[in-house]
Amino acid sequence: MQSTNAISGQFQHSGSSTLYAASATLDAGGYLSVRCQQTNDMLAQAGTEDYRFGVVIPGLPVELRLRDGAVFVPDDNAFRWPQLSGRANLAARLESHKLSIVAAIVLSPLLLWWIIVDLMPMLASAAVPLVPDKVKQQMGEQTFYSLQQTVLSPTELPQPEQAMVRYHWQMALQQLHLQQQHYQLHLFKSEFFGANAFALPDGTVVITDDLVLLLKHNPDAILAVLLHEIGHVEGQHSVRLVAQSLGATLVIGIMFGNPEGVADLLLGSGSVLLQNAFSRDMEREADQFAIAQLTVLGKTPSAFADAMSALLAQHSEESAESSTLLKYLSTHPDTRERIQQATQPSQ
Repeated sequence: MQSTNAISGQFQHSGSSTLYAASATLDAGGYLSVRCQQTNDMLAQAGTEDYRFGVVIPGLPVELRLRDGAVFVPDDNAFRWPQLSGRANLAARLESHKLSIVAAIVLSPLLLWWIIVDLMPMLASAAVPLVPDKVKQQMGEQTFYSLQQTVLSPTELPQPEQAMVRYHWQMALQQLHLQQQHYQLHLFKSEFFGANAFALPDGTVVITDDLVLLLKHNPDAILAVLLHEIGHVEGQHSVRLVAQSLGATLVIGIMFGNPEGVADLLLGSGSVLLQNAFSRDMEREADQFAIAQLTVLGKTPSAFADAMSALLAQHSEESAESSTLLKYLSTHPDTRERIQQATQPSQ
């Protein structure tokens, strides 16, 4: 290998703020010599083991950093050291190739979309069995505690309504041979959630007073909602959602870096949108679980459709500004689609 022609640039000793106009050469063996351009004095010498090249970034010079902390930076931003690895040289060629730049602009969003929509859910599903039960327990307990301190208050339902809900709950657990110690049902009043029900990773299931009152004349519809929430626990959807959201946020952060101001907006809004999109698929899985288990219990799957129809009817009677049902329906699949899915088997 022939020696590199003298490369002009700026040299700075370690711990010094003084910059020298300098010339650097690398001989055939990779030995580095740096001389001051004005006096021709030797500023630094180093063997291959005592220096390293910086990262190749389009539009920026590739610095040469010595072991003692001294740095040489070429004046020419486009200059690339011939001694760089083949991969780095390839990057240097690509950065000046217009077609590769256009391809990167077009393909990067497609790659990001594929990672978020297909790869991350697949990896999250594969990782869920590896999460210890203790972690799921802590996730559920901490979330449940926070909700009780903020948006949940003791139930105000009359005892007959409470007894009716708990009867159907216990009946379902027994007949479906589900571990009763793994599931805990709680009734709460909540202005924030309105007519709602949700499940946590540790098997905690919450149903609100508003939802029980809405469906109190149709116990099978309440049962369908409870089975839907059990489906979330059986599918470990909460853990999958957390894994997918964290993974997607990490991918976005790596691909776009962390520019001030923009990163917080991008990652924050991106996580919310991704959670909504992921939850729709999981809601469909929980719907299918509820419909299948209703059949096992000797109930008609239309009970699930009745619950959805009641929610949809009440939602249509309220304005968008005042409707707490929006919180239940917003991240779920289209309600009419869910009703059709529940009624189709009976047709």
